[in-house]
Amino acid sequence: MVLGTCIDASGLHAQPTPSRSTTQRLMIRAESISVGDYCRLAIVVLSTRAAVVAAAEDSTSARLSAASICDPLLADFSLRALRGDVPAPLASVARIRSGGYAVMRSTVFDAMDEFRSVVSGPQVRDALRRTLDSATNQQLVRVTETAHSLLVLAARDSALSRLRRYERKLGPTSARLNAPEVMLNYAAQRWVPGFAPRPLKGPSPLEIVASYVPTYATIVDKRLEAVSASEFGVRWYLFGEKFGASGARGVLFPSYWSAGVLVVSDRNGALVWPWDDKQRTGGFVSWGAIKLGYVGGRRGEWIVSRQLQIVPFVF
Repeated sequence: MVLGTCIDASGLHAQPTPSRSTTQRLMIRAESISVGDYCRLAIVVLSTRAAVVAAAEDSTSARLSAASICDPLLADFSLRALRGDVPAPLASVARIRSGGYAVMRSTVFDAMDEFRSVVSGPQVRDALRRTLDSATNQQLVRVTETAHSLLVLAARDSALSRLRRYERKLGPTSARLNAPEVMLNYAAQRWVPGFAPRPLKGPSPLEIVASYVPTYATIVDKRLEAVSASEFGVRWYLFGEKFGASGARGVLFPSYWSAGVLVVSDRNGALVWPWDDKQRTGGFVSWGAIKLGYVGGRRGEWIVSRQLQIVPFVF
């Protein structure tokens, strides 16, 4: 029971794990309600003296919230369009209404939830039930609860998106780190700008590469030779939905790419220390697990490798 009107709760309140059909009904309803509709109902409520008196000091909060909701630029937007998953309305594209205040506009979602919390209070609810007709009460419930359900759904989707990013970066299709990389990246996510997680985005896509790789290979005089290298660079995780594939599809849509500097010994061979004797430098790039590098020196060499870890936390 909200505002004295009994409405099917399954259609208005977002559940912790809403079904696909419930979400679809919510989206259809949200597309049929404009911000202007919300604004008009907010004005009706604030014009009802009994409701304002019942709200007491909360009436000031309701007025401020209504001021944000009644933004001319957003008036023709449906509640769903505010999420950004459907196109902007024609009137907005035509710039028919372009006024309002950017600072207040940025708080429109919070304003809707604040206004709802005021008008759903028991005393305000009783006052509106006594003074407004049944149709207006029903419409107020429909509009405020639809906006609230969208906000709850958006918060859930945002949380799941952050978890998916963590799975991409730390899960089974991510690169395995050696001990120095573990410590460097653990510290970087706390103290290095660009590597820290963000509240609304989750983990940074960046990761430090600092590894010894004995599995590069090259062709010398038509013979396959092993090359050991030190890599220093960055890895960038791809958080898009189509990326993070495994198996053959992972070659086209991997979880990450990387680039950086290579240091190799002047002597080719497996398990050769890159800093031994004379060193050669070059660069590498990778697309997922496939790595391609080039080093100069006595002769230029193209070298290839696959991202893998033979000894856990070592190389």
